[in-house]
Amino acid sequence: MFNKLAKALDSPNFDISTQRRKDIVKYWEKTHLKYLYVVLTIAYPTYFVWQLYPVFDEEKFNLMVDLKVPFRYDEPLSYAVTYIVVGTVFHYVSFMVMVCDVLMQAYLVPVICQFDVLADCFENLFDECAAEFQASFPEVDKDDLVNNNLFVEKYQKRLGDLVARHQAILEQAVDLKGILSAPMLGQLACSGLIICLVGYQATATMAENLGRFFQSLLYLSYTMFSLYLLCRWCEEIATQSQKIGESAYFSGWESGISQAPGVRAAMMLVIARSNTPLVFFAGGMYPLSLTTYSTLVKASYSALNLLLTTND
Repeated sequence: MFNKLAKALDSPNFDISTQRRKDIVKYWEKTHLKYLYVVLTIAYPTYFVWQLYPVFDEEKFNLMVDLKVPFRYDEPLSYAVTYIVVGTVFHYVSFMVMVCDVLMQAYLVPVICQFDVLADCFENLFDECAAEFQASFPEVDKDDLVNNNLFVEKYQKRLGDLVARHQAILEQAVDLKGILSAPMLGQLACSGLIICLVGYQATATMAENLGRFFQSLLYLSYTMFSLYLLCRWCEEIATQSQKIGESAYFSGWESGISQAPGVRAAMMLVIARSNTPLVFFAGGMYPLSLTTYSTLVKASYSALNLLLTTND
């Protein structure tokens, strides 16, 4: 499954023959890199602050996380060994979390890019077929193309390729949706809990311990931004999948080409399928969208206010 996604943009059926479609691919490449750099810009300072803060804080023999071990480490040698072991585990766990977030974006953005390119292919289907055909047969007028059997065959083949490509992208997206459903539910639940608890910790330590406050603030920022990206890309997939139907409608069928055998039925099937957006669900229950993100943040903020009120 993941090998298919990795090779999808290099597939010979992925048509980027026009400059506009090349620009679409470049746009999504730049967007992917831009948000990747933002994620890493937040993640690395968060990691280093959490890793190194125990060395420079005022507490003696402190670790980067609260951990109970079956021995004492209140001497320099035992503390150094414990710090190195815990720091190593913390290092691998932290980078595993970062890699998972980066991979999630790396799988979702190519699906968006494929839908966007396919929408452009559908929208310019008739004009591109006409331009290619007239380059070989300049004597045929554009208004007479729909009556030319060679052109109709060329159009039907091109339309069939696009329909097959649409089906392939949908299959990739549905498979990815099924694989990520349970992990997304876990991330959604954990993110809501983290936003509430870490927000409470940041508020509680703001006046007493600035180091702990910045630790909590950085971790809170990373959690909220990674969740925002997940919801944004899933919503973008739903939007782009629905855009295919609009592009098929504006593909030039009014020229009369819809009277060709199979063309009208194929177009209607594409439009009908695209009317139902491809929505990603967390655990099959919660749609992943910016609306869900804002609802979760509001719920976490309400829980945070309740904790602060109870504490007062």
